[in-house]
Amino acid sequence: MKGTGRGLALLILATSLWGASSAGIAGVGARGFAAAPVAAGGAVALLAFAVVRGTDPWRDFRRSPGLFLRLGVLEVLNLVCYVAALHIGPLPVVVALHLTAPVLMIITQIVRGRRAVTVAVTAELMAVGVAIWLVAAHQPADTALGPALAGCALAVASAACVAGLITLVVRESAGRPSGSAAGLQLLTASVLGAPLLGFALLTGAGPSTGQTAALVAIGALLLGPGFACYWLALRDLDEVLAGLVGLNEAVVATVTGAMVVGSDITAATLLAGALVLGAVGLELGGPDRFRAPS
Repeated sequence: MKGTGRGLALLILATSLWGASSAGIAGVGARGFAAAPVAAGGAVALLAFAVVRGTDPWRDFRRSPGLFLRLGVLEVLNLVCYVAALHIGPLPVVVALHLTAPVLMIITQIVRGRRAVTVAVTAELMAVGVAIWLVAAHQPADTALGPALAGCALAVASAACVAGLITLVVRESAGRPSGSAAGLQLLTASVLGAPLLGFALLTGAGPSTGQTAALVAIGALLLGPGFACYWLALRDLDEVLAGLVGLNEAVVATVTGAMVVGSDITAATLLAGALVLGAVGLELGGPDRFRAPS
């Protein structure tokens, strides 16, 4: 249980840093594909820190190039699907569906026979479902049916990529230097995302020089450290709990966004956060939900 408590604390810290980075990116107001400079900033900071500590990231990459390529591809697909979904809309439903990764993982475990449909599992799914509905329900959406369905499909695809990322990191985090592994994941994502950024710059839709510098700083100070904490945390936690706690990112992004860009914090948002905490509590109380310590 000691390792579980440490992992949970690290995961809350990681998702809080990510939430703050999301609010920061919104505050910068960059147009186009902004993920590449943010990921690059995080990668440079983490890899430099790993080298200072005597770790050889290049050796880690040579040992498992396929792993980091898969992580980078999933990260880029997640971002591409999510950004496209945000542009198509409807916005509140898209944001809510992007948060369904833990639901997808629970359903996958049930289908594969790894988890029974118990009262606790049903309550978890209902709590997360109601939380998602609260995020989506009380805002108008005037998008036409066709684009709305396309946006929702892209948002669910993004959530599936997140579920895949979590599952991979849970499986591969043991025995790997967290800073080096997280830095390599972000470096691969930034390299794969660079062509999209280049296209945005050529079409005049990319971030300005000042915005790019701000995005790199956000990656180095918030996103990168969050990824390092994430890799450490998932040595002790399973994928479903990680997915549930990951919803904390949206809560922190909402609260921080209210301070950065002046958005509103509604009672529905607060209730959604409470429901997510309830689902996490149910998951913590379930038997055999955690990985054995390495």
